[in-house]
Amino acid sequence: MKIFFTVLLLVAGLGLAAQPVVLSRKEVNAKGIGLKLEQDYKNPEDSQLETPYSIQKAFQEMYAQMLETDKLQDVTIWNTLLLNAEGKIDYLTFEILSQRFKLVNGKQQREPDNADSLAAIIKAKITPYLTGIKSRRTAGKKATLTAFVGFYPSAPKEQNAKKDSVVHGMEEALAVKDTLKVKTLALGRSMLTSVPQVIYRFPNLEELLLTDNDIENLDLDMSRLPKLRNLDVTRNILTEKSIRISRNRSLRLINLQMNMLTDIPAAARNCKKLESLWLGNNRLAGLNNASFKKLKSVKDLNFYKAGLAALPTGIRKMRRLEVLDLYYNKLGTLPRSITRLKRLTHLAVSYNELTALPARIDKMKRVTTIYAHHNHLSKLPARITRMKDLRVVDLGFNWLTTFPAELAAFTNLQELDLSANNFPDFPMQLLQIRKLDKLHLRGNPFLGADAEQKYSEQLSQLKKKNIEVFY
Repeated sequence: MKIFFTVLLLVAGLGLAAQPVVLSRKEVNAKGIGLKLEQDYKNPEDSQLETPYSIQKAFQEMYAQMLETDKLQDVTIWNTLLLNAEGKIDYLTFEILSQRFKLVNGKQQREPDNADSLAAIIKAKITPYLTGIKSRRTAGKKATLTAFVGFYPSAPKEQNAKKDSVVHGMEEALAVKDTLKVKTLALGRSMLTSVPQVIYRFPNLEELLLTDNDIENLDLDMSRLPKLRNLDVTRNILTEKSIRISRNRSLRLINLQMNMLTDIPAAARNCKKLESLWLGNNRLAGLNNASFKKLKSVKDLNFYKAGLAALPTGIRKMRRLEVLDLYYNKLGTLPRSITRLKRLTHLAVSYNELTALPARIDKMKRVTTIYAHHNHLSKLPARITRMKDLRVVDLGFNWLTTFPAELAAFTNLQELDLSANNFPDFPMQLLQIRKLDKLHLRGNPFLGADAEQKYSEQLSQLKKKNIEVFY
């Protein structure tokens, strides 16, 4: 009998554990568990993870059903969702705030007078709503999301002139009669799980916006959208294998940021005139040399925050590339093959772990802008002096202790950022640079409290050359 009751209690305990735990911010602080919860559900790679609109809308609707929202004005509820690997809520913490400050015992307070009663209602009613919420975008790992719900006084609607060429939302897309005039179809935040057939009502469509939905499969028949130039499917749950785009010569930009890609989708190769391919905020762990085949038309490639520890040498195949964005990755080196990108004008490699730039960087003669701040650079390649078209060089937040003599050779440089390096003294070579509009020096050790007096002569010489100095 004891064994029976033990098993019964265990089963009951498991059932209870499956229910989300709901805590107000006051309770979290009182229990002293805030830091532990944050650590248990922290995912460093997704520190900027954006909450899917479907979840944001679900919270707005559930609070509208639980609370007498017509009596709430200037009140916001901040919700923190701690998700397990299935994408379901383990914990929900919430805080009720007023948009209006008031003085209580000489201190400003943002909590509304009825905060405690609202919290009691939320704790009593919200659990059944939470069990149906699931984030498919974070499945496979623990994650933290936030959902903001605000209640404000109703504002009078503005009467704006509506553009016939732009259609917003599914309802309007289904209702519009003169479809030939429509050039932009905006179906963002429409709770879509697939691309709706309604898009084919608009044969002259030039821009299709499907942002912030839960689209798992993208299948476009471009023969029915012969003028489509821009496709934006940011913040969905697409993988490279779930994207199908028929052969076309119209698409110029594809924005696939914040999806679930691990590689460049093969469908991009069907877009023969594609110029911009944005894949930032995906985890491109499958990127390899073959990934860059048949993408010769692309001029603008975005790998922002893509988790790259190495850039495949196959990047050299993108001979027409002009802009390469590698911000916020984990790159320790750049492949020598990157210097084969002879049409490149903008190289953005900031927020990486680079200790050096390519020795033959001068092969990229057209580069005008280098963003390399927040790396581990302690010197520059000698041949960088041959890059006569450089206009902007940002080397802030690096490990430079001596001024790179190469910089004094530039005759067309307009802006130079050397902020937050380790120069112990004013770099006298700066005075040799002929053309400079802006110079950033903040955060270097030589800029102490007496810097303006100690280096007044040098600063005066720079200002006489009409150089704007930030120090």
